[in-house]
Amino acid sequence: MFNHIDTFTLPEVTEQHTAGKHFYKTPTGIIYPSVTTVLGHKEKPYLKDWRNMLGKNKAKKETERCAKRGEAIHKLAEMYLSNAPYPDFLKGQDKQYVAGFNQLKIRLNNINNIRAQEVALYSDKLRLAGRVDCVGEYNGTLSIIDFKTSNNNKDRSMIEDYFIQCTAYAIMWFELTNEPIEDITIIMSVERGMVPLLFKEKIDKYIAPLLQRIDEYYNDNKNL
Repeated sequence: MFNHIDTFTLPEVTEQHTAGKHFYKTPTGIIYPSVTTVLGHKEKPYLKDWRNMLGKNKAKKETERCAKRGEAIHKLAEMYLSNAPYPDFLKGQDKQYVAGFNQLKIRLNNINNIRAQEVALYSDKLRLAGRVDCVGEYNGTLSIIDFKTSNNNKDRSMIEDYFIQCTAYAIMWFELTNEPIEDITIIMSVERGMVPLLFKEKIDKYIAPLLQRIDEYYNDNKNL
């Protein structure tokens, strides 16, 4: 059984979708872009090359498939950490999603003293918002814990945006709760892999890149 610590009462935040981008409305009525919207503001060259290689229709279908897979495996991880009856909640689930979850489960068992799961956070200082997967202790260290899915193995150099994303969540969490978090833990289920990947970092080295990406976004969207 996973222990949950219900110490913090977080403000209600409303999620909004506009033209495929995510925004959040704070209790005071301010609307902030999501972390993923800011990080995806400028298209990465390799994504454009990938789409050109596959063709528009195939790339669209693959993007939708991966998004559906990620959402399903995230949900199973959330249920498991919420102490849903195991393995009953896996019944009727797509075998591919169960396989992806079972990879994550190897690492999920190192999580405990969970503060929050799938909650919306925001920062007035960063002018940013987002939804964090899990705030809890990983092997006894309080961390922002993020679950990712991938077709193939990735190395650390390929996932800098994930670390930047988690750094934003850590700053938001501190601003809303006054509880500091320095550690990032990313657990990745790999469709064509045998074991989950684990990446750990400190937020310090990603604060400057985060601020730069936020500035770029707002400089290009001066009406916000």
